[in-house]
Amino acid sequence: MAVLALLTGCSDEEPSLRESSPVQWKACDALFGAENMASLRDALDTGELRFSNTPLSVDRLRDQLTEEVVEWTPTAKYYSLKEYAPCSLSGSAPFRTTVEWAKDTLTAVRSSSSPWRHSGGDAYVDDRSVGQSQDTDVIFPCQVSGAVSAQQERIPLEVRVSAESGRVSSELHEQMVVSLARSLGDTLKCTNNPNIPDDLKLGR
Repeated sequence: MAVLALLTGCSDEEPSLRESSPVQWKACDALFGAENMASLRDALDTGELRFSNTPLSVDRLRDQLTEEVVEWTPTAKYYSLKEYAPCSLSGSAPFRTTVEWAKDTLTAVRSSSSPWRHSGGDAYVDDRSVGQSQDTDVIFPCQVSGAVSAQQERIPLEVRVSAESGRVSSELHEQMVVSLARSLGDTLKCTNNPNIPDDLKLGR
């Protein structure tokens, strides 16, 4: 009976986050760094932490983003640019990320009426953090090999990171934003080598 009870108890245990969502776990570590993800999970974990995005490997994300931008032409009247969610966590304080080729051109981003602010290097930031909500977008040029030369200016890359400041410090939030932007620049092998500064001057 004791053996049966022990076996029953083991069978009721839920798999770890890494075991239940291996694709998401690996992608998050690759895009944000294992140490950053460990700090994030420590900050968010209340026993209800789950990956909320569908499985999307970094290789698959790279291939889909590359295919979209290589097929784009400046004369195209209609084209579809998808939004991808490579790493998102649900729980009492959710963490969300998105990646997409931006709808705004760099000319529009740099205009005086734009909400985007130059944050050093090649990064432009739209920080909409309010109260307990940290919500930061970064746009930067990323020229992909095989795409037309106008692509870098016309369709820059945009990333967004959202977290709750009551759980995630502003320092960790900024590290996550910077890490995602840099990782994608490396993953897509941006030929212009975009410069993403350590300090994005968030909240200033």
